[in-house]
Amino acid sequence: MTDTMRRGLSTWREWVDTAAAELPGIGGLFARKWRVLRYDGSGLRYTNSEGESIEITAHENGPAAQAEIARLGRKGPLVLRIAGPMGFRRNASFPSAARKHLDEAIELALPRLSPLPPEDILFAADRSAMEESDDRISLPVSIVRRSALETALARSEELGLQPAAVDLENGDGSGAPVIDLREGRSAPSAGRSAFRLLGVISLVLVVAASGFMMDRTMRLDPQYAAARRPASLEARLQAAIEHAEAKSRAGSAVAALADLSRRLPDGAYITGFNYENGVITITGLAWDAAASLRALDSAAEFVDVAFDGATLRDEETGRERFQLTARHRIAEDGGGS
Repeated sequence: MTDTMRRGLSTWREWVDTAAAELPGIGGLFARKWRVLRYDGSGLRYTNSEGESIEITAHENGPAAQAEIARLGRKGPLVLRIAGPMGFRRNASFPSAARKHLDEAIELALPRLSPLPPEDILFAADRSAMEESDDRISLPVSIVRRSALETALARSEELGLQPAAVDLENGDGSGAPVIDLREGRSAPSAGRSAFRLLGVISLVLVVAASGFMMDRTMRLDPQYAAARRPASLEARLQAAIEHAEAKSRAGSAVAALADLSRRLPDGAYITGFNYENGVITITGLAWDAAASLRALDSAAEFVDVAFDGATLRDEETGRERFQLTARHRIAEDGGGS
């Protein structure tokens, strides 16, 4: 499964990079143009990324060849390509169980894949072209003589050229390398990879979005909630609390009547009663109106006790008729109920 996913990702990357290289205008940013140094045993042919070529014989001295190469240009990665007749490209087949040890399986199969002596062989398998059917896997394997490749590398070094990959010629020999015979692995991609660039951009966007979400959750949302809260909310809340406390302290009409009945002296009667926001106004009859006022004024349940006018003697009862106001409150000692 891992190999299948890896091959699928490699194919997808190849599609994206190829499509990006063909885009009008910006396609040049992702163009994957290789220079090719072809070795056929007798000489070399250098081809620049624009397709211009020069032949370099085996006896041509290094400085002269370097000058010609410099004239054509050194822009782009270089692949050292061994000519097709100098190697073999075989399609090797193995049981699916050999997938995890593919290099070892190919090495054991070299005697049937090539007539070259095993000790003088370098090979690389093109895993991107692997196929699987009937519990078997098959893929192309490129094989060259180790001595031929070493000779080609030495000649390339004389010319001041450092190949990014070494492969075996296949077809017209102008395509990008797929394998690197020196390492026995896939060749590096040339040019800028649109797939990799998109991956980096996506990663940056994901990190930025995650950072923004964390910042919003931890910093912006609390600040936004505080900004939306009315400035007077605390003041209104405090006023409501104070009003409730004042109302609780003021008591009620029932509690005020109960406290009046307890605090008025004997012989005093209430003939009229009014209660509003803790302020009571009463009219009544008493043998001694002043004594009634003093009794209420000395009680903890009443404050600001005062007559509203002069007292008058009632002719029928012989008592004094009075009217007074006071503010009623719940006594702290729980005297009111």
